Amino acid sequence: MNDLLRALSLLTILPVRPRWDGEAPLGRAMAFYPLVGLGIGGLLAGGAAILDRLAKEPHFSLLRATLLLVAWVAITGGLHLDGWGDTCDALLPVVDRERRLEILRDPRMGSFGVIGITLLLLVKLAGLQAIHDGAPLVLAPTLGRWVIVLAAAGWPSARPGGMGDRFRQGLQRRHIAWATLTTLAAVAWFQFDGVIALMVALMAGGALACFAVSRLGGLTGDTYGALVEGVEASVLVTLALV
Repeated sequence: MNDLLRALSLLTILPVRPRWDGEAPLGRAMAFYPLVGLGIGGLLAGGAAILDRLAKEPHFSLLRATLLLVAWVAITGGLHLDGWGDTCDALLPVVDRERRLEILRDPRMGSFGVIGITLLLLVKLAGLQAIHDGAPLVLAPTLGRWVIVLAAAGWPSARPGGMGDRFRQGLQRRHIAWATLTTLAAVAWFQFDGVIALMVALMAGGALACFAVSRLGGLTGDTYGALVEGVEASVLVTLALV
């Protein structure tokens, strides 16, 4: 139970109080990351259903999408969005690896980060305006957090001993299996949409992770956040088009 509370505390703003002073490695909490994503998606889908009942006219679609986007960012405290911005600042300029790692440690946001966050939010807003059911809202957060687990298991840390490395310590196959079972249950529930979303998540997450590793030599906590945002936006847009 404490591992689930840790996952909730890390990935949301919910006022849970896990124990952080125990000997259990923090990577065990990754088993529950997709479950937390599923909960976030459920809240968003419930909010969308309420908004649909309150404002059925088509001209409210932009307002509906905006409110959902605000809620989406608020639930996570903007954690992954910050990681996306920092990752854009670090990976996009033409600098060497050490300078990229320095940029990731810098709390200030640069021009690439501002541009990246702006474009990402616009893409998400357009996707939210185009969807008409809850499947994308549930699948996007779930798959985004599942990809973190796969990335933590499949790629090395760019900064051993850093925050991202610390939170992946202790991750084992059984934790990956639990995370994957949760994800596959959500995928199976939504059938065709779920399968499409799963393939898109794997392709988008793999591409982003490979790009980050090619420039950093591994992944960091910020790049994990960027993976979440990139996968969420990719799944949202793809299901809106489908």
